[in-house]
Amino acid sequence: MARHFSEVKEIPRLEIFIDAILAIIITILVLEFKVPEKAFSSDQEIRAFIWNLAPSFFSYGISFATIVGLWIDHHFLFRMIEKADIRFTFLNFVFILFLSPIPFTTALAGRNYESGFAVALVATNYFLMNLSFASMWRYVTKRKLILQSWFKEQTFRRDLKITIAGSLLLFLSIPLAYISTYISFTLFVVAILMHIVKQFFR
Repeated sequence: MARHFSEVKEIPRLEIFIDAILAIIITILVLEFKVPEKAFSSDQEIRAFIWNLAPSFFSYGISFATIVGLWIDHHFLFRMIEKADIRFTFLNFVFILFLSPIPFTTALAGRNYESGFAVALVATNYFLMNLSFASMWRYVTKRKLILQSWFKEQTFRRDLKITIAGSLLLFLSIPLAYISTYISFTLFVVAILMHIVKQFFR
């Protein structure tokens, strides 16, 4: 079984599977926005309805950007590796394990944006996602599964520092949610911006 997963042809198969799951999760994210079956009586009611959804839209935007960023990193990681093994495959499923609750935690935080517990829960979700992805990155570098032609020590060190800094911000956002949920949301945005900067200067 372990030898089977080490075959080169298994790498695209695993990546396609993970991509499909990410697409489903993003779709479920937007499905959390439900339009009432009863028609609105006026434009004012529609505007009020949309305004009340603003925190949910904001929470959705953060989660969407986070998933897109992780997908880009995941895609880049699969371009770098020359082989996989059963442990790397399991690490991918651990990553999906922490990614799959995102629609629930995002909706909960969006509808209860002033609740310290709700925001701390989505912050914990973000942190565990980031940590699980970092464990994949660490594993392939430690086991030397990366193509040497793709490996640039300077870029790797910079990406590692940004990843650690982003993880630290997400970790701090968990207890800070009980002080002010707005601080946590701000840290989410900062972590995303750091990730964007990393992508454009890779």
